[in-house]
Amino acid sequence: MRLSLPLKFGIMSLLFLTLLLTGCGYLSGLLSEPAPKPEIGPAGKPVESKPNPPFIERFFSAPVELYDLEATAGVVFEGINKEDWSQAQAGITNLQTLWQQAKAAVGDKKGVKEADAAMEELTAAINNKKITGSYESLIKFMGSISDIGKSYKLSPIADIIAVSNGIRNVSFFVEDKNWTKAAAKVKELQGTWEKVKPGMEQIGVWGEVTKTHATVNQMKDAINAENKGAFEEQQAAINESMGRIREFFRGK
Repeated sequence: MRLSLPLKFGIMSLLFLTLLLTGCGYLSGLLSEPAPKPEIGPAGKPVESKPNPPFIERFFSAPVELYDLEATAGVVFEGINKEDWSQAQAGITNLQTLWQQAKAAVGDKKGVKEADAAMEELTAAINNKKITGSYESLIKFMGSISDIGKSYKLSPIADIIAVSNGIRNVSFFVEDKNWTKAAAKVKELQGTWEKVKPGMEQIGVWGEVTKTHATVNQMKDAINAENKGAFEEQQAAINESMGRIREFFRGK
């Protein structure tokens, strides 16, 4: 049976209206606040973690304070690794100040609570001049900052911190001449770098990304040869390249 032209038009209009309403509902769901957490679930209370921010907020640039925390973390780590406790103490004071500023900028995001706890551990470890405890707490603190940075999809701060933490891990065990551990950590660093490298390849910083890629491989060679002097040369090079990459993306 053939449908009349007015009836066909009516059916098509109804279908179009249905699709339009469905699409608007989907878009509204993306842009709206996430549903509130239930007080109880099938087996008890949900975990006390912060939800991801609203969809549109995830595409804001990361606050510059997160980049500044990463820069200061390098100062703190160097003090810990070289057992220069005056440098570590000065660094942790600056890190604490920056963290308070960063918390005001990021708000109530997933990772803030964990970073607070790690900062307390880090401060206590540095005050007591505990090398391993200080190193582990710093890695934990910056890992939490990286988690916060994941909320900002347009900024590679989370990836920059992940690579920097990887470098710190390698450096710590090279300083201790634990070559087995250093070899394992540099392998982890290579994997992290390969994963995040494409997101950093932008005009204006491409050269530093290329240098970092080469340096990571050279660091591995130095560790395999158990050559601390060669490693320190590569570490100085990657400090410069990653510092330039960090400053390039800061505030973008």
